[in-house]
Amino acid sequence: MERFARALPAALLVIPGPGGTVTFIRQLKGPYADNWLLPGGGIEPGEAAAAAALREAREETGIAVRSCSLFAVYEFTGKWEQGGYHLLMFAFLADGAYEMPEGFEGDNVGEIRQARVEDIPMHSTDLRILTDAGLAAYDDETVERALAADGITMHAHRVSSTTRFIAP
Repeated sequence: MERFARALPAALLVIPGPGGTVTFIRQLKGPYADNWLLPGGGIEPGEAAAAAALREAREETGIAVRSCSLFAVYEFTGKWEQGGYHLLMFAFLADGAYEMPEGFEGDNVGEIRQARVEDIPMHSTDLRILTDAGLAAYDDETVERALAADGITMHAHRVSSTTRFIAP
């Protein structure tokens, strides 16, 4: 797939939900298709990473987050049926808890769910991301074992001070 022929810049948004839940989507396309993931996707040319995270979250979940903070950048590499991939993922955390709008059907999403992290079969990359966001507590050995089982190499570049981005 041409889109994954080179490093692809992408952004995701961790959106806490009511009662200690987190917002997940079941992805339909891409290297992690048919997995429960955090909402996000590719950054469009000329688009800021934070704007992409807010846009993708709105398109996939219907949730219009007011502002978010960058907490890490991740590099994922792996292989899928289309070949190799290399994602540069900017990870943002929403400014608070949000409820999903009823009846919303997301773009390129099979299903949307707000669930506790222990109640959903998360993708291996989300173990590290949610731990770094402060919403889970997976140890490094558990994360590395899960990533290895999925054939994924993941490097984390954590942000030491957070900058808040406000939706236009």
